Amino acid sequence: MVFYRKYRPQTIDDLDSAAVRETLTSVLKKDVPHAFLFTGPKGLGKTSTARILAKAVNCTTREKGKGERGKTSVEPCNVCDQCIAITSGTSIDILEIDAASNRGIDEIRDLKEKIRLSPISALKKVYIIDEVHMLTTEAFNALLKTLEEPPEHAMFILCTTEVQKVPSTILSRCFHISFNLATPEELVRSFNRIIISEKAEVEIEALSMIAKLADGGFRDGAKMLEEIITLAGGKKVTKEFIEEKFKVSSIIFHVAAMFDVFKSKDTQKGLQIIADLAAQGVDMKHFIQKLMEGLHEQMIAQVTTKPKLSDTDLTLSEIKELFVLLSRAYGEMKYAVLPQLPLELVVLEWTNVDTPHPDPLPQGERESSWTDS
Repeated sequence: MVFYRKYRPQTIDDLDSAAVRETLTSVLKKDVPHAFLFTGPKGLGKTSTARILAKAVNCTTREKGKGERGKTSVEPCNVCDQCIAITSGTSIDILEIDAASNRGIDEIRDLKEKIRLSPISALKKVYIIDEVHMLTTEAFNALLKTLEEPPEHAMFILCTTEVQKVPSTILSRCFHISFNLATPEELVRSFNRIIISEKAEVEIEALSMIAKLADGGFRDGAKMLEEIITLAGGKKVTKEFIEEKFKVSSIIFHVAAMFDVFKSKDTQKGLQIIADLAAQGVDMKHFIQKLMEGLHEQMIAQVTTKPKLSDTDLTLSEIKELFVLLSRAYGEMKYAVLPQLPLELVVLEWTNVDTPHPDPLPQGERESSWTDS
């Protein structure tokens, strides 16, 4: 089984997002709302958290403070019949619905009819609706009626990656928990849970590098960690090993070198960097993205702390101009015959090199040639 499924969080304490842990702990100590809305990018644990919440409200030992870890009474015990059934996905009172394939009004009407029935064995009947933004307008209207007057035994947990597509009427009836991109510290915490269970050896510097490559996603980070551990073949995972497999040092080095080009306006050096990247098979769109991230960091640093400029720092006006040029190049790459060409043109334009006209004839000769014909 892949890591992100094998090591899916099973308790609130397992959740690697500190904000989500704190919010759920606070909510479960009070009267639990009948409807939740989990929003945020993919791979941050929305569905896993929904299942943990379903266990917490149905755990038969939670209220007695007999949680598995003995920390707080809000934790599901993971040993009672309800917790085991929900963890294994066999509980008939916990229904997970994919709104992408069940998005019509007929499906929601069917839900409205069945929700009146009391749960068979659980304390609460929980409906987890994933990608809820995919519902049709008619389906949302039907769902709204149920959210306004739900049965006492029912709970809704709506999950979405596109909260802007969820009607405000739905939003107003849900307890909203926002899942933000993971911090490097949260990702390392997540990785350590896996590493301990797998009995793998990974250097701290290597973990930090994987966290950076994961771009804030727990699921993507777990996949990357699995790939690294597999490639290591039982050996200790080092920073150098990751650099070799993902060419991280190459990217970082060339980004820094390109900023030197932007400052010195060295045309030949800039074109040589791009040629080296192309020879290595580096994704040019990814490289431009890293350049823009570096520009963004410089811009924020200058606006907020106003540091003394170093030799490689750019002025705010230069940063603005480069943002325009790189954004244009990023868009043009989709149709470029040579992937590196849009970025090469950025270097030429930035270093004020005029590209020669393809017609070698002087202006006067071109005019006479047209006249003669």
